[in-house]
Amino acid sequence: MKTKIILAGILLLLSGSSFAQRIVEYGDLRTLTDAEHGTVVHYLKDGKRPLSGEYRILRGQDEESVHFSKGVKQGEYRRYRDGVLREKGAYADGKRHGLFVTYYQDGKTPQREAPMQHGKIEGTVRTWFADGKPDMIQEYREGKKNGKEQRFDPKTGRLIYEAGYTDDKKEGKQWELNEDTARGWLSETVSHYKNGELDGPYEYTAHKHGKLYLHESGAYKAGCKHGVWEKTDDDGIVTQGEYTDGRETGHWVRYDSTSGEILNEWDK
Repeated sequence: MKTKIILAGILLLLSGSSFAQRIVEYGDLRTLTDAEHGTVVHYLKDGKRPLSGEYRILRGQDEESVHFSKGVKQGEYRRYRDGVLREKGAYADGKRHGLFVTYYQDGKTPQREAPMQHGKIEGTVRTWFADGKPDMIQEYREGKKNGKEQRFDPKTGRLIYEAGYTDDKKEGKQWELNEDTARGWLSETVSHYKNGELDGPYEYTAHKHGKLYLHESGAYKAGCKHGVWEKTDDDGIVTQGEYTDGRETGHWVRYDSTSGEILNEWDK
């Protein structure tokens, strides 16, 4: 008898919690933005009072578990797809605050994590491939890319790209490695940026099956080739000349790097 009473009590509690978390379609909501604080206030489409309490919001394949206080998202947040956890985090005064993590389809393997402060990314964002290997690391400040970005090879896990940012614009040295083992291809690019534009020394080197395929070096100024540039092809033929604001200018020469023989030369 006691066992039946306990079971009945548990069922009653579960039933009460399911009713407490109200279910609503996303299309049945309306929102207003509080001009003073910039927060989004949620209402039912035909309702006059802001939402309060726990809600399950159905949005296509996704289902969000959200707590509202006076229509504003507050506290723990969960997003599910087909019943599997795909994202979790928390809200403070209607804005994402704290660490947000998204997951792959298994609901366990992290895909991306982003530290948030009052709705803006603040800190280091990390992403992973489905097998758990690192994909990308990107530093943010006040919602903008600030600091280092790194990318990794999905097969080997080694670093293949690195760049710097200031307020969402590339700044300083950028390095990139591309490899296609099936074609025997390996290339490396080293460039420099200023205020989001190519500016400074540039060098590109490509090998095919271990043999030099192409080498090119020079410099950029405000996004345009500027100054002396040199290119060597897979036959060892060098082309050398000058650019001014992206245009070929001055004296150009083409010669054999092995013998030093000048093959042709011209003026621009």
